[in-house]
Amino acid sequence: MVPAGARKRIRSCYRAHFGQWGPRVLSLWCQREGLGQWSAGTLAGVIADLRPAAVAEPPPVRHEMTAANVMWSEDGTGFRQQGRKQELLVVQDEHSRLKLNWRLVAGPAKEEDVYKYLEQAFDFYGPPLVLKHDGASIFHGERIENLLDKYQVVDLTGPGGYPQYNGKQERSMRDIKSYERAMRRHGVGGSLIDRLDVTMHDLNEERPRPVLDGRTAQETYDLGQRRLPDRYEFHEEVRLTERRIRGQATSRSELDSARRRAVEQVLIRHGLMEFVGDVSHDLSSDGATE
Repeated sequence: MVPAGARKRIRSCYRAHFGQWGPRVLSLWCQREGLGQWSAGTLAGVIADLRPAAVAEPPPVRHEMTAANVMWSEDGTGFRQQGRKQELLVVQDEHSRLKLNWRLVAGPAKEEDVYKYLEQAFDFYGPPLVLKHDGASIFHGERIENLLDKYQVVDLTGPGGYPQYNGKQERSMRDIKSYERAMRRHGVGGSLIDRLDVTMHDLNEERPRPVLDGRTAQETYDLGQRRLPDRYEFHEEVRLTERRIRGQATSRSELDSARRRAVEQVLIRHGLMEFVGDVSHDLSSDGATE
């Protein structure tokens, strides 16, 4: 479709600009030069052998905690009851997917709501080393910050615009909404809280999970108990590692991710975190994979 003379000039132009003019730019250049009108797709074929080979995307991985109470994740999701918005708060153990505590509040949740249900979970199960969340303003409030300081829990905010970082919790929220919705479809009455009670029991106590080798969340949590590092020393190790990473940062992105990378490095050093390659990104409400 492109005459030999025009092909030669197009290829020469591409080289002259160090490969920085893509097919769409070259298409406009051809028109300006009076060479002809060709689509970007056609011109992509003209320069195909001159372009660098595409770098394959690294395969997705899933991070897994190797023991219970290493990291918890916190999130909320909305419901409606009698026309009023409700927010369900859920905190779960990352190793076992056990829903450790939940609370349905008049939405959106307030700092006091989050404080009370987290404190209750800390007192009952013992606090985790790390609490992961989406960075909502609630977690920057004085009460929550004091609570985390009191129990020496490392605060970890997931990267903005990347919900996959809290993927286990995101999936759990979809499982909860899917099960509650299915109960209503099958005519189960009662209050929303009653249906959520049944839902949590199913997810915690009854459902064998493929990702947990067929165990339930409760069984996995019980089997995952082990001695964890001293939390003060762990907190200090994360702080020093984060300071080192910040000192070596060369961009805002590296600064923003310093806490997250510090936590991951320290967890890996202690054998408390590993990466698994067989990850699924299926976060649909009725998806069967994890």
